[in-house]
Amino acid sequence: MSPVLPPSCSVASWRFVLWACLAGSLPFGACTVRDPVAIIGAPDGSVGPVSTPDSGTSSSEDPEDELAAFCASSGPLLLEGSSVTDEKVCTGHLAERSFRHALCSCDRLAFSASLTTDAFRSSLGKYTPGGVGGGVATNGGLAANDRVDVGGELSAGGLDGIRLGRSLTVRGLLYSGGPLTGDVTAEVIGDAWVRGDVGLASLKVDGRLAVPEGRVMSGAVQATQLSREPVASVAPCACDTSTRMDIPGLIANHATRNHNAAIGLDADTLRGFTGERSLELPCGRFYLSGIEGEGRLDLVIRERTALFVRDGVVIGERLSIQVVPPGELDLFIGADMTVAGALALGSPDAPARTRVYVAGTGALGISAGSVIAGNLYAPDATLNLSGNAEVFGSLFVRHIESSGTLALHYDADVLALGSACGSGK
Repeated sequence: MSPVLPPSCSVASWRFVLWACLAGSLPFGACTVRDPVAIIGAPDGSVGPVSTPDSGTSSSEDPEDELAAFCASSGPLLLEGSSVTDEKVCTGHLAERSFRHALCSCDRLAFSASLTTDAFRSSLGKYTPGGVGGGVATNGGLAANDRVDVGGELSAGGLDGIRLGRSLTVRGLLYSGGPLTGDVTAEVIGDAWVRGDVGLASLKVDGRLAVPEGRVMSGAVQATQLSREPVASVAPCACDTSTRMDIPGLIANHATRNHNAAIGLDADTLRGFTGERSLELPCGRFYLSGIEGEGRLDLVIRERTALFVRDGVVIGERLSIQVVPPGELDLFIGADMTVAGALALGSPDAPARTRVYVAGTGALGISAGSVIAGNLYAPDATLNLSGNAEVFGSLFVRHIESSGTLALHYDADVLALGSACGSGK
């Protein structure tokens, strides 16, 4: 049965409204379907932390007993969402909310070289090229001088819309908050919504194309169905303060509610290190005041682990974060992440198992030779990619600057992490 649209949604087709709700871009009360941003907050659809039992509760218990009970559990980690009420936050829900696209940008996207995305599921095998999925979204516009090939949906919410210099292929839905222009060919496998003029050499839409009355359409336009109707505005990336994750709050809640004592981990152990250091963490929740060093650091994870870093991560040379299956890591950083040398993050065979959440506002530079195989959430940071870049996983950033080609291979397993969150232990 088609949903009944409230007045605020009546200007668009129900399929567009459903998609916009799934993108999290319409107000929670504006849609009759249950949107995932609400669902991930709590099982009943309300927004807030999930209140489910955890095998670990408080630092007042014996740390070794508490750690043993915690690690006897399975599935996503349950974190302390509130030090007052003992409500829990499931890392699976955090991941589902943060990593719905291969690339999400709060600011305008601009690429001088090609952008390609596809998807795979690491639980079903290693990456193979060309899998459907791996959407791209921005709350601004998109300007591309080279080829754009998106394996999933493409959504540009800004009024400047989408400006193309070479061909465009979208294997899902297309949304442009402004004009769709360029002397190029474009093909959209799904439906398309364009709020501005359409000015392409040719546009083929396998589904339905919606363009407001009065907007000009030039070039060869082909669509299964053409509709002249208002197109609502959307902001596909959850960048405002009301929808953004409270990374500092989660870190503060684990300053004392952690398993450091069970393994004898000093919160200052990685401050001011030199030379080459290695830290292997077992299953549990651990807290560090900061990570600062002039040398090289290897962080190794083989079990289900969460690491909370109150201040920034500043590495003078190389940083390697190895997540060896079946291990998985949720890393929360309270300030900037700065790596002068190469960064090796996660495993290309299982990117969904590595999730990094950064609260800093500075630039994160990824040098040539780095390996990014995980999911990065840094809604206030600028990501600078040097040379041609290949990412296994997903990126959610304020702004991205890429000097070369960018290929994103989205691990769709990240969207299934919340399925075990309601099971408690």
